Amino acid sequence: MFDDEVAARIRDDRERDGFLFPHYGRYCFAGVPATLGGVLGVDLPGDPLPDGAVADVPGLAGTAPGDDAGYDRVCHVLVDGFGYEQWRREVAADRAPEWLADLAETARVTPLTSVYPSETAAAITTVHTGRTPAEHGVIGWDVYHPDADRVVQTLPFTAKSGDPADEAYGVDAGDLFAGGSIYDTLADAGVDSVTVQPTKAATGAYSAHALAGADSRGYEDLDGFRSLLTEAMAESAPGTYCYAYLSDVDGAAHAAGTDSDRYRETLAAVSEAVATALSGVPDEVAESTLLVVTADHGHVDTDPETNVDLWEHDFLTERMRRYETGAPAGYPLAGGDGGDGGDAGDDGHGGDAGNGEHGGDAAGDPLPPVGGARNVHLHLRPGMTEEVVDYLDRTFDGRAFTREEAFDRGLFGNRAVSDRLRRRCGDVVFVHRQRAVWRGDEPGKLGYVGWHGGLTSAEMLTPFAAAPLSDVV
Repeated sequence: MFDDEVAARIRDDRERDGFLFPHYGRYCFAGVPATLGGVLGVDLPGDPLPDGAVADVPGLAGTAPGDDAGYDRVCHVLVDGFGYEQWRREVAADRAPEWLADLAETARVTPLTSVYPSETAAAITTVHTGRTPAEHGVIGWDVYHPDADRVVQTLPFTAKSGDPADEAYGVDAGDLFAGGSIYDTLADAGVDSVTVQPTKAATGAYSAHALAGADSRGYEDLDGFRSLLTEAMAESAPGTYCYAYLSDVDGAAHAAGTDSDRYRETLAAVSEAVATALSGVPDEVAESTLLVVTADHGHVDTDPETNVDLWEHDFLTERMRRYETGAPAGYPLAGGDGGDGGDAGDDGHGGDAGNGEHGGDAAGDPLPPVGGARNVHLHLRPGMTEEVVDYLDRTFDGRAFTREEAFDRGLFGNRAVSDRLRRRCGDVVFVHRQRAVWRGDEPGKLGYVGWHGGLTSAEMLTPFAAAPLSDVV
C-alpha cells in the first residue's frame, strides 16, 4: 500500500517552488537506522521515523528501544536509486516485476525524503552511521580536502586518477566522515550485524570504517547476492541485523534513464534475485524477521544534449578558487593542460594562490566543482560569492545557496553542522531544476540520462516498505 497521504503532507510541508527539501526529524531517510535499531531494542543515533510509518506493520508495537516489537531479526534490503515515484509508477502502469508489485500490496510503503544531497555517498554514510550529512560531513561523490589541497572520490576512496587517496595524497580514510559505525553500537548491545554488498562496497578503506563491527560479505553478481543473503539469514541467530545492498538499478538509470527497457530489465532481475534469496530463508527465521526495503534516492531523467558543462562558462572558472599546490598531474582542467601547476610560478604553486582558506588570484588551475552533477559545490576566490550566485540565478533554471544559507535552512540536516562540513562545503551550492551540471573533463557523466543529488520529488522521495518476512515469501 503506497501511502500517498504522507507524500502529500511531505510536499505541503517541504516543497518550495518545485524543490522538495529534506524532512529531517520526521519522514526522512536519515531516520531509518534509529527506527530499525529500535526494533531490536538498541538506541542508535538519529530521530526515529514517526509512528505512522510502522503503525500498520503486524507485530511492530513501537520503534523506541525497549518497546516490545515482535521481531528478533531485521533484514534491510536497500535498492540504490529505486525511488518512491518510480516504484509507484511501475505498479500503476502494471509493469512492475511480480515480487515488487506483490510487496507493494502486502507491505506499507511510506514515502520518505532522502537527505541532501540525494546522493549515494551522503545517504549511505547516513545508513552506516545514523547521522545526517550535517554531522558526518560527506557532501557527495567528490569532496575537496583543504589540508591536502586535493579532490577525493569518497566511497572508493581514490584520487580522480583511480589511485588510492591515502597513497596519492596522504589523506586518512578515518577522516572521511565523522561518527562511528552503527554496527559497533549494535555489537555492544549484543546484536550481530551482517552486510551483503558488491565486493567493491564491502571492502576498501571507506568500508573498513563504515562497516566496523559487522560481518561484511561481498558478492560479484546477482547469483552471488542470492546465495549470500539466503545464507546470512538462514544462519542468523536471534538478535541479528542484516543489511543487503544492490547497486544495479542505479547504474541502469544513469545509463539509460528510468523509462527505458534497460531500466525495467534490470529492475526485474534485481526483484527476482531478492525474491529468490528470501524464499530460501527457513520458516522459523522468516516468522521472526522484519523485512524492510528502502532506497537512498530516486532519479530524475535528464537530456544529455542539454546538460551543462561548467568549463564552458568562463565567468565561473575565472572566479573559482585555485589549487594552492598546483593541479594534480594528468588532470585536465579548464584552459590548462592538467600539469602540475598549469600557470604556476617557479615554486610549483599556482601563482599567488595561497592567500587564505578561500584564497587565490586568477593565476593557476581552478579548483573544479565538487559534490555531484545535481549538487554542485563551487569553492570561490574571495569576494566572488554574491556575483556567482547572481550569475547562476540569471543563467540557469535552478537554485543557488551560499554556504551559510544552506546551513541556516538545514539543507544538510537538523543537527549542528560539523567542522568537517564547514570546511568541505562550497562557498556556493547550486541545484539545477532538471539538468546535470558538471565539468567537461568527465564527459561520460554529462552523458548520463538518469541523475540524482538534487531536490526534485523524483530524486528526493524514497520508499520505506516494511512487512513481516513470512508474509512476503
